[in-house]
Amino acid sequence: MLNYNAILPDVGENWAFTEEKFDPLRLGKCESIMSLGNGYMGLRAVTEEPYLGETRNLFVNGTFNKFDEREVSELPNAADVTRLDMCIDGRRFSLESGKVEDYSRTLNLRHAELVRTFIWENDVGKRMRFAFHRFVSLDQLHLIGMKVEVTPLNEAVRLQVTSGINAQLTNTGSQHFHEGEKRIFDKQYIQLLQTTTQSQIDFVLHASHRFKLNGEALDLVPKMDIHRRKAALSYEIDIPAGSTLTLEKLSTIYTSRDSEFEANYELDLMKAFALDRIKLADAQGYDALFEQHKREWAEVWAKYDIRIDSDQSFDVLALRFAIYHLVAMTPAHDHRMGIGAKGLSGEGYKGHSFWDTEIFILPFYIYSSPEIARSLLEYRYLGLEGARRKAKENGFEGAMYPWEQAWPSDGEVTPVWGDVDVVTGLQTKIWSGFIEQHITSDITYAVWHYYQATGDQDFMDRFGYEMIFDTAVFWASRLEWDDNKGRYHINEVIGPDEYKEHVNNNAFTNYMAHFNMELAIQYYDVLQAKQPRLLQQLDDKLGLQAAYANWISKIDNIYLPQSNAEQIVPQDDTYLSKSLIDLSKYKRQEKVGSIFLDYSLDQINQLQVSKQADIMMLFFLLENKFSPEVKKANYEYYEPKTLHDSSLSLSTHSILAGDFGDEELAYSLFRKATEIDLGPNMISSDAGIHSASIGGIWKCVVMGFAGLRMLDGKLHLNPSLPKAWSRLEFPIYWHGSRLLIQITRDAVRIKSSGAEEIALTICGREVLITRELNLSLHSDIADIGAGSI
Repeated sequence: MLNYNAILPDVGENWAFTEEKFDPLRLGKCESIMSLGNGYMGLRAVTEEPYLGETRNLFVNGTFNKFDEREVSELPNAADVTRLDMCIDGRRFSLESGKVEDYSRTLNLRHAELVRTFIWENDVGKRMRFAFHRFVSLDQLHLIGMKVEVTPLNEAVRLQVTSGINAQLTNTGSQHFHEGEKRIFDKQYIQLLQTTTQSQIDFVLHASHRFKLNGEALDLVPKMDIHRRKAALSYEIDIPAGSTLTLEKLSTIYTSRDSEFEANYELDLMKAFALDRIKLADAQGYDALFEQHKREWAEVWAKYDIRIDSDQSFDVLALRFAIYHLVAMTPAHDHRMGIGAKGLSGEGYKGHSFWDTEIFILPFYIYSSPEIARSLLEYRYLGLEGARRKAKENGFEGAMYPWEQAWPSDGEVTPVWGDVDVVTGLQTKIWSGFIEQHITSDITYAVWHYYQATGDQDFMDRFGYEMIFDTAVFWASRLEWDDNKGRYHINEVIGPDEYKEHVNNNAFTNYMAHFNMELAIQYYDVLQAKQPRLLQQLDDKLGLQAAYANWISKIDNIYLPQSNAEQIVPQDDTYLSKSLIDLSKYKRQEKVGSIFLDYSLDQINQLQVSKQADIMMLFFLLENKFSPEVKKANYEYYEPKTLHDSSLSLSTHSILAGDFGDEELAYSLFRKATEIDLGPNMISSDAGIHSASIGGIWKCVVMGFAGLRMLDGKLHLNPSLPKAWSRLEFPIYWHGSRLLIQITRDAVRIKSSGAEEIALTICGREVLITRELNLSLHSDIADIGAGSI
């Protein structure tokens, strides 16, 4: 059970949520949603003492390894540093025995600290207060801090605790590491080495321990143990009644993939450096290191300062939860790394990057931290190597981006086999890596979106144009000529709706491919006129003169599905002719994918049922290409047939519902999106948080309720606040200026950090802003004309 109303001292309301009861059968949810991270690494929020069914995960971004030739690359589960084996008076401590009172496990979002407290009474009546604190440092990216406090309340106890580094872990059975060296320095500092089996990445982990009794340091002599794949220290301490024993454990992790070691890597140098760093951290102690970490997070919250005045406090908490996880999962430190579909919170999707990043997460960074958005797009630029290889392997030209990307040069890493077919009992084939190809144009769209919002010409010259041109080369080679229809088709694909496989002319795919090629033509013309030298360089590399002629010859003959007499745009060639069934019980489902209890994927492929937004996503990304009437008619047709079995879906439908004036539905879908991870369903996030949905929460607020859009290179604002909200305030960046936007039911107020004039369209009318704008939505908006403010 989760409590969303925790008020923490010196923090305030809507900054924390709490697990109020320990349930050994429901461990995964809080392990995921309370996970800690800093973009470099992610640490799952497993309890210190072990339980059956737990999942101990520590991931370092970018350290992908392939366990076996028959498997795909995944982030390896590094050695565990969080486990503490404790005995009280010689008997193992566990919350599954004895009595537990006042249990609380809280994630403090403001300070990014996990705190667990409770009173435990053993079977002979001894009562003890436990407090566990943990953080993953945002100040020192390689550091994990832990602090444990044990206070016997009525009788003295003898505590035995074993703590160390345990590398006996796997990724659900796959062991990604060779056995490595282990050593204990000065009976104080544990060192353990791991090396990945295929990618040959070295990991160096250290751990140190300090003990205090009532604040006074203890000089304890531990028993040292080194066994296969682990090293540990064991301590025994007598704790008088009323006294508090404090154990501080600090851990660090470094890898040979770290950018600071990349140029002249030597394992011995990294080991020495890492040992020195753990000694420096140990000298500072938990509290001082935590204060440094808190200051970094204070800067985060100042930078992403979004405020909602709402009579539903959960909305505020949910938005902060989203921003917290966006920061925790994003490798802002290294452009060679992307964002996994589960962030760094669990083994789901193996740490791979999907279109989730470009379509659902990147908008947050484009408008909130453009330098991080650029880094994430540079990761995709580095991925051109794998994209070009995939295109060649599939008989195409140019760059065909992998559906799942790991290390940039790896290419396609989507697993081939998935879940069980309920009809045949066979394992189903995952076709996405072969035929879900819209991601190529999704990445192009993201490049364009970033450029339009930032004006970052250096990025385009060095990376962006090449990405756009080479993806357009792919699409031109992918088109198939239909003699009977006299047009180009794109056959045998999966669109965003993954319940429809092997379809022809998925509307989203076709329109986005057309957009990709159209953009390439436009930018070719721009470079020819303004940067001929750069164009020549790209022509030498990509053969652009021939490609341009090919684009021109094909662009007007690409089939773009049009609306029928009822104004419905067919999702693909056969969707509208498929069978209809009563979907009401699946629309009311408590667990996604419940339709697979009754139908196989092959059967679902023959029904008018969609996994997630497909046509609706097209209307959101390319909204200027369709009339409001067509979009509304399609929303009313497809929404009842969409089960939202993907966490990507609800945010898109929420935004569009708001566009159509259905404020109640928009808010309802927003709330459902916020509850995918943070909500009361205690099994919704076992494999990790849903990173696309996390990004979608921000999109609902800023691009939905505030109505912030980039349309044809221009900034638009069309606010429509939910009834529960009286004020929304948030910062964005636009072409280098920071705009602080405040929206109430009556007015819009905007402050700009720059002195230059900024054009902005508010509720359909253009205004020019310098420094500050105060606008009444009821009176001024009807009178304003371009340049009048």
